[in-house]
Amino acid sequence: MRKAAWLAALAIMVSTVAVAEHEVAVLDGTSWRLHVEPDSMAKQKGAQEFKPTMTFADGNVTLTNSKGAFDPSPYSVEKTDKKELTFKTEQSSPTEGTSVWTGTIHEGSIEGKRVWTKVTGEVWTYTFKGEKAK
Repeated sequence: MRKAAWLAALAIMVSTVAVAEHEVAVLDGTSWRLHVEPDSMAKQKGAQEFKPTMTFADGNVTLTNSKGAFDPSPYSVEKTDKKELTFKTEQSSPTEGTSVWTGTIHEGSIEGKRVWTKVTGEVWTYTFKGEKAK
């Protein structure tokens, strides 16, 4: 009896991991051109808008031409309906702090929020919009 319960629990865990990997794979291989704008409080602290490219590959997010030097980071994805996905990634750096990107992808467009907590504890909040890179 215990063996059957253990096998059932193992099957559920394996299927959950397979579904999670499949959801991440949905975004892998895509790139997005973003326009990122700081909110008014971040602007007062010196934040400026910027236009990075966000790329999803091998379960990680990479940003080029971004503010702050962060390594690629793992991401999670949830399907909200047939044409919309939400994602989240948290990047960290010993010299930059943490940068959390959350967003929604709807067909060829993307929008969301970035919250950058600097090593000093200062928090800069941004919003972003963009489109799929061709």
